[in-house]
Amino acid sequence: MVNNPKFEIVFIVNSIQNQRCIKRINEFLANDYRVKAYGFRRDTTFHTKPEKFNIELLGEFSNRKNYFSRLIFYFIKIKRLQNQYKEPNVLFYYFGLDIAMVGSFLSKKPYIFEESDLSHTYIKSNVVKYTLERIDRHIIKKSYRTVLTSEGFYRYHFGCSNLLKLKHVYIIPNRLNSSIVNFKFEGSRTPNANSLRFAFVGGARFKSVLNFVNVFAQNFHNHEFHFYGNPMTDADRYYELGRKYPNIFFHGPFKNPDGLPVIYQNIDLVLSTYDVIYENVRFAEPNKLYEAIYFEVPIIVSKGTYIAEKVERLKVGFAINPLNDMEIVSFIKSLTVQILNEKRTAYAKIDKNELIDVNTEFFSKL
Repeated sequence: MVNNPKFEIVFIVNSIQNQRCIKRINEFLANDYRVKAYGFRRDTTFHTKPEKFNIELLGEFSNRKNYFSRLIFYFIKIKRLQNQYKEPNVLFYYFGLDIAMVGSFLSKKPYIFEESDLSHTYIKSNVVKYTLERIDRHIIKKSYRTVLTSEGFYRYHFGCSNLLKLKHVYIIPNRLNSSIVNFKFEGSRTPNANSLRFAFVGGARFKSVLNFVNVFAQNFHNHEFHFYGNPMTDADRYYELGRKYPNIFFHGPFKNPDGLPVIYQNIDLVLSTYDVIYENVRFAEPNKLYEAIYFEVPIIVSKGTYIAEKVERLKVGFAINPLNDMEIVSFIKSLTVQILNEKRTAYAKIDKNELIDVNTEFFSKL
């Protein structure tokens, strides 16, 4: 059944390598919407073509291209694309502030805006950052619908006191792919406090991860640390730790969500720390939280973040300062089977259906 036959959804993706965007488009297809997809490719990363639809490439650029040069490039390509859609039944779907700025400026057609990170907060100039933040809020307010992947982003834009007063704004975290239910999970392993298995699942790219693992390797030869996925930055330093310490393991890329059950049934804790010097990190809601809860594996996150508040409120993990060597050592020494089982007991009380990416309310009101 077509939920809203008056609209054809035209997606514009700022990076066709982004699996979250592909997952969202697949979700619209599953809800019987007619879709067209267009996007840009970064020249430094590999991408897998979607199985259920085609993304028409609008252009390719280097990650070294600065923010404003990228906007000019988008302007030329998106203007040409939007000229093809004169019909009144088109609803544009913009992924990312950069695409939304250009798209909403060039066309007065209604649009959905999805924001998965506060990309403008990485800009050093406070004047530019403040200007882009005002534009961001304007785009949200003028959208037909806005999707934010973290409640923390809403807090950043509008403050806690205004939480969800904008009824057309939906918080849709990057939860587990709905197909996860098709894969058998044998259950979490029984932890041994004298020989624990820590892991990072994904592409490690923050100093906090590297520092944690470095301190871990130097001080805890009885425990193991496993990497699932290749490091995205400082790869040489990670692999050097693997060569130097026999309890550091690299398993390479894995297929998501197919490979997740086997990964999580073989680990005791999952590391998901980020560098809190970045505003985006302090307000984001990583998908690792949903994986950890679903597979009932305690999660380690960074203090001073929105996700730390949530982890501590739900009692499903630990918040530490991953750049403080003494705190890392003290934390690992404090771990017992009883403490880990307390976290798993908290996990068991959470409805698994809340962890899967099924957004019935959003589509019913679209």
